[in-house]
Amino acid sequence: MFTFAMKQQLRMDTLIELRHILHAHPELSGKEVLTNKILNEWVKQTRPDLQINKIGGYGLAAVYKGAQPGKRILIRGDIDALHIPEPNDVPYKSQNQGVSHKCGHDGHATILCGLAQWLGEQRPDQGEVALLFQPAEETGQGAKAILEDPLFEQIKPDVAFGLHNLPGFEKGQVVVRQGCFAAASFGLKLCFDGRTAHASQPETGHSPSELLALLIHNLEKKREQLKAVKPLTTFIITHSVLGEETFGVAPGHAEIWLTLRSYDDHNLDVMASQIIELCHSKAKDHLFDFSFSEHEAFAATNCDDNCIHIIEQAAQNLELNIGHLAEPFRWSEDFGRFGSVCPIGFFGLGSGTELPALHDPMFDFPDDILGTGMTMFWEIIRQELEG
Repeated sequence: MFTFAMKQQLRMDTLIELRHILHAHPELSGKEVLTNKILNEWVKQTRPDLQINKIGGYGLAAVYKGAQPGKRILIRGDIDALHIPEPNDVPYKSQNQGVSHKCGHDGHATILCGLAQWLGEQRPDQGEVALLFQPAEETGQGAKAILEDPLFEQIKPDVAFGLHNLPGFEKGQVVVRQGCFAAASFGLKLCFDGRTAHASQPETGHSPSELLALLIHNLEKKREQLKAVKPLTTFIITHSVLGEETFGVAPGHAEIWLTLRSYDDHNLDVMASQIIELCHSKAKDHLFDFSFSEHEAFAATNCDDNCIHIIEQAAQNLELNIGHLAEPFRWSEDFGRFGSVCPIGFFGLGSGTELPALHDPMFDFPDDILGTGMTMFWEIIRQELEG
């Protein structure tokens, strides 16, 4: 006889196969063409009440409506991959050379596909569930694009939840933190322009070489001073440029690239303003044109207290181990931007203490936590829409 347990196992086998397909066909942020197609075909079979095939680029949204009106809860999973080669010798190894799922977004997307199956068979009694498959999380551009897309009004939530798998934590453990879960950050490119000259006559030009050295020194001193600022507020120089790759031209252009990071959005803005003012002042003193631009901006992931309570209660109901973070993670998560439109709740899902770190070439999302992620979201949905 075909038992319920056998049916559930068959579903998990199918979901694992889907995860492996996504893993074998990773795509970079903003280029998730095939990923979008695979997910659309999967979700379509669950017959959602609304399916938006492209939102914020190659995002996908599916809405499942209950019989009675109520709040709309959004569950988000990310879908993009990273520019990291895949050395793992597995049957589902990446077929896109130099690109791989080393952050586990293939697993996050699959968890939402499992939810889609369940919701297709059992709608909530009241309210709505919107599943959002978000593109371009790694660059901090996906959530912004979705929020600015006119289609977002059709899925705009009253509350939103998300998760991220966490290597280094016990497999299946639910990890939470009141307030900030992950830092805000963005890239800052600082540019200085003088005048090039022939390398035999550098005195006829205006080289920014001395200014570049001075600013790197001043910025490193400022970084040391910021160690006393609480909560964490810091930056790092990730790249610098002087001139072109040539032996015949004295340089006329220089750049400094920084990544700024803080647990507090306001502190981040203040630090950025101070750095920009320092560079502008020094450039003016040394008669250089100055410009700057911001890149890959992430808001802090600030969780609502009630949402964290819901997550903890869900984990307790499922008899899962709960871990509490003393400090937020220093990495950034694009989900934080949804906090500008509604209360948000975010949790970590332990993926194993022996698993390589996120973005490590040997990382591979563990299939045996797919079910845990699905049941956590299912229980969160139940509490939010029945409460």
